[in-house]
Amino acid sequence: MGIVEKLRQDPKAYARTPEHEQGADVATAVMRYCLDTNDWKSKSTRNARLGAIDGIAGVEFDLETGDHGDPDLGIHIVYADTFFYDPRSFDEGFTDARYMGIAKWIDVDQAKELIPSKAAEIDDLMETGSDITSSADQDRERVWVNTSLKRLRLVDHWYICKGKWCWTLYIGNTVMMQGLSPFHDEKGKTFPRFLMFSANVDHDGDRYGFIRNLKSAQDEINMRRSKALHLLNSRRVISEKGAVDDVETARKEWAKPDGWIETNPGLKMEPDDAASKADFSGQLEMLQEAKTEIENFGPNPALIGQGLEDSSGRAIALLQQAGMAELGPYLSAYKNWKIRVYRCIWNIITEHWKSERWIRVTDDQNIAQFFQINKLDTDKYGLPAIVNAIGSMDVDFIIDEGSDSINMQADAAMTLQSLGPQFAQQFPEIAIELSPLESVIKTKMLKKIQAAQNAPPKPDPKVLALQAQQQLDQQTAQQDAQRKAAEFQQDQQRQAQKAAFDRQQATEQMAFDWHLKEQQTAADIERDRKKAVADIEIERMKAAAGIVAAREKGEVDAEIARTKAKAKPKKESA
Repeated sequence: MGIVEKLRQDPKAYARTPEHEQGADVATAVMRYCLDTNDWKSKSTRNARLGAIDGIAGVEFDLETGDHGDPDLGIHIVYADTFFYDPRSFDEGFTDARYMGIAKWIDVDQAKELIPSKAAEIDDLMETGSDITSSADQDRERVWVNTSLKRLRLVDHWYICKGKWCWTLYIGNTVMMQGLSPFHDEKGKTFPRFLMFSANVDHDGDRYGFIRNLKSAQDEINMRRSKALHLLNSRRVISEKGAVDDVETARKEWAKPDGWIETNPGLKMEPDDAASKADFSGQLEMLQEAKTEIENFGPNPALIGQGLEDSSGRAIALLQQAGMAELGPYLSAYKNWKIRVYRCIWNIITEHWKSERWIRVTDDQNIAQFFQINKLDTDKYGLPAIVNAIGSMDVDFIIDEGSDSINMQADAAMTLQSLGPQFAQQFPEIAIELSPLESVIKTKMLKKIQAAQNAPPKPDPKVLALQAQQQLDQQTAQQDAQRKAAEFQQDQQRQAQKAAFDRQQATEQMAFDWHLKEQQTAADIERDRKKAVADIEIERMKAAAGIVAAREKGEVDAEIARTKAKAKPKKESA
């Protein structure tokens, strides 16, 4: 799996005709978007592992309900223990199979949710009693229905009928659903939902992975280890007849680490350790040979890039080819399967994606970009037109070469390195072209070098220094002028603030004086009013006093007059 991960490659679309050149980039982005939404990196690696172990691996396509008005494509792993196929098929990609499918146990409730129109038939299958009257029925009940666990064996069977791929969902002899394949290739021919591959196919049509070739070596390792352990736990003894009284007791004591054996006098009895050691050593050597056989079955150091520091590119390529000799057929089958997966995905997308949708892609700098496919717009004549219509794109899918593959280019790069750094400095374009960098990085570096070469020559340092001094003087003069202007502006602002303050003070003083004068005038008026009131009161009091005095004077005068009047008659009488 490490080799598969190291040699991971991404799909890329290439146009069949010049007018589809622009659509190839759109097709590549759409394909990678669909793969990313289905976690293709993880699923492809798991399929590679399943194919290497079980010998059969692949995926199934599913049209799932989408949110754009058209179906989305789902990609799911198919496991070998649920997959069945035409035994007459010998092709590693099952292209010659007449039928294939999967069989899985599902719950009754799940079957009813999947096929609600067949709920009654599903309940009938689960019933027991009078319906089970023959051995065939009992066998069917045992194979297709598990009444205790309430589970059913549902089969998704795809087969060729009259030159077209058809499908049927059934449980036992009860058909649940059936129809014609909704998938068509670029030629209009139908293909099944299962796309499988095999690691190896023998002359009998049996499909197998790497494990089958390791079974014999592993069996030998187990046997050699068991045999060596038996030799360690047992000892062979050479003895004269009658050396011991009981042979079986002596045998048991010899096998014990602390055994005690008594021999009869004069008779010889000793272990055959030399022969036992020779047998034990032979078993260990055979054990090590079997281990070496298993260890050699896999990538050699050259394949994983170890111990090749002083080798040329051509030598490294030859060593890697030798290391991948046993993995070659498997990697070829795996690569061909991925190309067929890409082609099928593209055919399904172009057939079923009809609505507008936004596609998110990530470029080499991991910057997300968005563009729209199947967009309804107007052309240059103002007529309705579909922009980025993927259904009309005619492209081919290939796999780019891995960025870490070693070839003659690496050998040329090492030859260039032997010429010394002066050659690379003098001809950087050649050094970059022969370097093992990615093509995208090479293009960017070459563009930068070309831009640097097309740039005008650098000026004389003295001229640069003079220009820098002039710029510095100009900046200093500008700073001085700006400082003086700022100081003048500050003076003007201070004077304006002072004049405004003086005007405000004068205004406030005038307002205060006017207010004070107004208050004084009001006080004078009030004082005059009070004086006038007092004068009036005094005059009134004087008038009142005069009236009282006149009245009192009149009363006195009247009294005097009366007194005089009274006194006058008395005199006359006297």
